Amino acid sequence: MSAYKQKGFSVVELMVALLLGLFLVSGVTGMYISSKQTYRMTDNLSRLQESLRFSLEFISRDIRMAGYLPCRFPPTFTNAITNGNSTWFLDFFNYGIRGYEGGVSTFPSEINSDVVPNTDAIAVLKGGLYSTSVDFNNDVTNTVALQNPFPTTEFGLGEIAIICDPRQASMFQISGRNSAAGTLNYTSSPTTIAPDNAITNIGSYGDDAQITPYKPVIYFIAPSTQNPAINSLKKRFFQARLIAGVETAEMWEEELLEGVESMQILYGLDVDNDQIADRFEAANGIAANEWPNVIT
Repeated sequence: MSAYKQKGFSVVELMVALLLGLFLVSGVTGMYISSKQTYRMTDNLSRLQESLRFSLEFISRDIRMAGYLPCRFPPTFTNAITNGNSTWFLDFFNYGIRGYEGGVSTFPSEINSDVVPNTDAIAVLKGGLYSTSVDFNNDVTNTVALQNPFPTTEFGLGEIAIICDPRQASMFQISGRNSAAGTLNYTSSPTTIAPDNAITNIGSYGDDAQITPYKPVIYFIAPSTQNPAINSLKKRFFQARLIAGVETAEMWEEELLEGVESMQILYGLDVDNDQIADRFEAANGIAANEWPNVIT
């Protein structure tokens, strides 16, 4: 009988090799899963930090402009708009900034039903970045003549404008405009604009006056429009927009960032007029007459 030499691997050797391979694959798989989880956690953290940065940038950009006018803040004010001094977004001459404390404050009607419970809101009232020089105004024809034509994107029909000089300032709603001629009208037109001008006597202004669009905005937390299961940072603002060929001025809403679950704000008050915050309070800890003293 011929003797044959054994070739290949024995069953035991194959089982050992398979076991070692299994350990190796398990180790690589575990490292991959761990790496994937670390990546996801890092990515989520980065997104959270990015959302925080954008949230702060959006809000701080407007806060820096709170109470802004192109003229030095004058001692005398005229608010020509209907209920101008009792409507939150029109009460510019009393407040440049105002906060609302979640669970305590009464929120403006425009956002009251949307705000996530126990989250804060902040309103910033300010003039726009664009301003231009006035030639004169005429309270008989209710016209403001500007020294130059203005862009068609500014001073939209129904928008609110503030005219000012070193002695006085007036707020009115634009009832007519001619950008090429550089003229604005401030008649009372209850059928075409709202809230409308209650008075049409805004005072006398000359070539030392400036005029700017008025840009009030309020930031708040509400369920996302796209995904109501999560919260978002939103803002509402008063502006004229061209809708189906018709210029419409009203409160508009924009969703800025998804995933912002809450907003809690403390305000720094300067109580001794040295431009340094002396105490920090939530909105419900600030009296109505203290809001002009909020500096941070």
